Amino acid sequence: MNQHTNKVAIIGGGITGLSIAFYLQQHAPHLDVTLIESSSCFGGKIASTHEQGFVIEGGPDSFLAQKKSALELCHTLGLDDQLIGSNTAKHPTYVWCNSKLHPMPEGMMLMAPTMVLPFLRSSLISWPGKIRMGLELFIPRSAPRQDESLAGFVRRRLGSELLDKIAAPLMAGIYAADPETLSLHSTFPMFPQMEQKYGGLLRSMIRQKFARKSPTAPAQPAKPRSTFITLRGGLQQLVDALFAQLKPASLLLDHRVTSVTPEGQQHRVTLADKRTLLVDHVVLATPAYVSASLLQTTDSTLAAHLRNIRYVSTATVSLAFKRADIHHPLDGLGFVVPFSENRGITACTWTSQKFPGRAPSDSVLIRVFIGGARAEHLAEQDEATLIELAQHELRVTMGIDAQPILARAYRWHKSTPQYNVGHRERVAEIDRILQLHPGLHLAGAAYHGAGIPDCIQSGVNVAQSILESLRSQPTASNTSLNAPQPVCVL
Repeated sequence: MNQHTNKVAIIGGGITGLSIAFYLQQHAPHLDVTLIESSSCFGGKIASTHEQGFVIEGGPDSFLAQKKSALELCHTLGLDDQLIGSNTAKHPTYVWCNSKLHPMPEGMMLMAPTMVLPFLRSSLISWPGKIRMGLELFIPRSAPRQDESLAGFVRRRLGSELLDKIAAPLMAGIYAADPETLSLHSTFPMFPQMEQKYGGLLRSMIRQKFARKSPTAPAQPAKPRSTFITLRGGLQQLVDALFAQLKPASLLLDHRVTSVTPEGQQHRVTLADKRTLLVDHVVLATPAYVSASLLQTTDSTLAAHLRNIRYVSTATVSLAFKRADIHHPLDGLGFVVPFSENRGITACTWTSQKFPGRAPSDSVLIRVFIGGARAEHLAEQDEATLIELAQHELRVTMGIDAQPILARAYRWHKSTPQYNVGHRERVAEIDRILQLHPGLHLAGAAYHGAGIPDCIQSGVNVAQSILESLRSQPTASNTSLNAPQPVCVL
């Protein structure tokens, strides 16, 4: 009997790498798995701190409920009682425009209205802009396209004003992206599908509205309690729960990988301290440009495709104030800022309004977002300068002159992948080349979705691929790999 113990190396200890290690350990406990992280902590951009009664998120503060991977992982880890939703009351999101905060028209589905009257009453869009948007009903569908920028699509169908004041700032908030280069097909494929099926976005909204009112329409499934979900103590709870489940011997912090090279049917992973690991499978759950440098000698063509995935820098600044010092009513969840307004921030979340328990009852917590594809240089400044910039912007937009009782800045250098036009085809080519390298896997935010559930699902998919590969080996001695139970199903 072959006594070979299959070995797996996972490079990158963000939520993707942690998920892969966890699922492999759960479904194949005798597999030799090593998780390697170059920094001093696991979790990547997920970073929560507790200070003076405030819960501060340095990176993402929530995940989409409709994508089940994150919820299922929380359930598996026993975190169900820690899940909380964002405020579901009718609190608007605002748009900073012409030196004033305007409520986003009620019923906006990203960039398309689902309700007519709130949009007509809105002070945000001018009457010429509203008329131009209404003309979308008479604009014929275009010929099917391989891909298109989000800006090109919105401008073509709904006009430049809606692009500038609603679509572009929302996309900057979600993807830290430039809408002129953001791939529509890789981010919001439902919109070109609506155009092709119904002839336009407004026609689609009308058809769907009537379909929901039809007496023969099937019953709609119950909606989740909230669009956005987080954990009571911050998203760091998810990272900590994963970490607690992993075997300590399998974790390497403060270890940088310098190269990954094929060696027969295996791969040799070389660390900066000259140690090496010979493994059957290696997973690169690192930013695409890091993966590119590690694979340069293995496959220069693959490395070139990976380098073509652009990354941008962002920053967040959280400021805490005494509620008595804030004269703004905070009657919403925050606001976004169009690029044309030439401000130093892209968005602002009124964190203590968005989620319960984020601040003491006599205080408020506000977070601003800086940088992204159109203003990377601002996010690259030192933390003191970022805090000063955030205070200045809140003074201009919200009239806050008070000094914060707590201020924390987080810088994320080249951390956010950009799904530029042609992204889907680029990733398809990367996947094709990977088939030429058995045992080599890529995972994470750069490929098939950038949110937390997407990263977790990416990890699940890779773990399942590894286990299926090992099951196909007739000499595998690890009996747990041949168990008939389902593998990594979310």
